[in-house]
Amino acid sequence: MNTISDLRKALGLATDNQVRNRIEAIKDLLYPHLRRGPNNQILVADTGLTLLRQLQDLHDSGLTMAEASSIVRTSADISALDDTTVSSRLASNQTKQAERDNLIAQMREEIEFLRSRVAYLEERQAAGEGVEGARRWWERLRGEIDGA
Repeated sequence: MNTISDLRKALGLATDNQVRNRIEAIKDLLYPHLRRGPNNQILVADTGLTLLRQLQDLHDSGLTMAEASSIVRTSADISALDDTTVSSRLASNQTKQAERDNLIAQMREEIEFLRSRVAYLEERQAAGEGVEGARRWWERLRGEIDGA
């Protein structure tokens, strides 16, 4: 485990605050690699040091800290996807297929219901147009607004 001063030397930084800023920039990635030591001292595992070195290299190449941390996050996300085994992906896809089939069945039922509802409403509308003097549903409200 590396202390803040160890990290400062390993990264070639001048102050401890620079190390703390880099830890804060990718804290979400470093969280599994961070520990607290005696007197609440921050300790970072060697895998966390690797992430901080990547961040520092990108920052040294001319990127801002925000840009460098974004790139480190993206590369960490890609490597996390690469670590997934083929068998777990297959199981994941099977689960997604079952959920998709269930969703499709529900949507078909809803579409069938809506089609029958539209047909019913069209029949009512066609029957209502032939009646002389039939009031539309909103005409009743018009009378209430006018005070009649």
